[in-house]
Amino acid sequence: MYVKIWGVRGSVPVPGPSTIRYGGNTSCLEVYNDEGGRVILDAGTGIRALGTNLDFSKKHTIDILLSHSHWDHIHGLLFFPLIFMKGHTITVYGPRTYEYSLEEILRGQMRYTYFPIRMDELSSPLNAVELTEGKPFDISGFHINTISLNHPVKCFAYRIEHKGKVFVYLADNEPYYNIYGNDDPDINLFAEDMNRSLIKFVGNADCVIADAQYLPAEYPKKKGWGHSTTHQVVNMALKAKIKNIVFSHYDPTRTDDELDAIVKHYRSIVAQKGYSLKVDAAIEGSVIKL
Repeated sequence: MYVKIWGVRGSVPVPGPSTIRYGGNTSCLEVYNDEGGRVILDAGTGIRALGTNLDFSKKHTIDILLSHSHWDHIHGLLFFPLIFMKGHTITVYGPRTYEYSLEEILRGQMRYTYFPIRMDELSSPLNAVELTEGKPFDISGFHINTISLNHPVKCFAYRIEHKGKVFVYLADNEPYYNIYGNDDPDINLFAEDMNRSLIKFVGNADCVIADAQYLPAEYPKKKGWGHSTTHQVVNMALKAKIKNIVFSHYDPTRTDDELDAIVKHYRSIVAQKGYSLKVDAAIEGSVIKL
């Protein structure tokens, strides 16, 4: 199983000289295997480049797993080239929100006010399949399961298994906490249980690519926004006995040099404490082999 990274940013694309090494496109990954199976995770602006690298002489079956419906995870879908070419089968999987079905979400961003081509006018239609949390399914040769994350809109993480290898895509997520700031034992216990459930979900994974948008010092002003800090992600990885944790969904202000320093810092701490955890940061165009 292989994971190719096509988009690494959160919130908004940030092309430019300070992001050229790690990348400036928003969230998109491709998971594939030696048997020809492929799934795409999220449809940020990185999916455009993914699409342009496909062989247009072939007819493709494309499975896209959306973590959630925020712009930085869907706004590249309108520029995925296969939707404007006939003969391809494209299925978009993901959760509904409290307001809209998955199909309504896809149609909504293609309203004529926002985009000149409506969903019914696409050459290869988008088929929407809503997923149920915790209900495993199989596509493209992969066994996949989901869990809800703590984010302002319904958001899924994906655990993908193939031939004994496990990859987890942990999209926008903030550890649960007592939002009331009191010492109510029931609320505290609920938050602890939810965090333990996620640790169990990612447990013993070979590789986890995780939202690590903020540094610990930045978090107090961002609390409740639905994103993790680098420190929270590393602690989760150690508790879950993950082999390789990969930071992603970088804050749009984060520079390449800052990301170099972050990775160096955590690798140093892990080495000093004798942990076996491998720490990396996602780089557009790179491939992780599991």
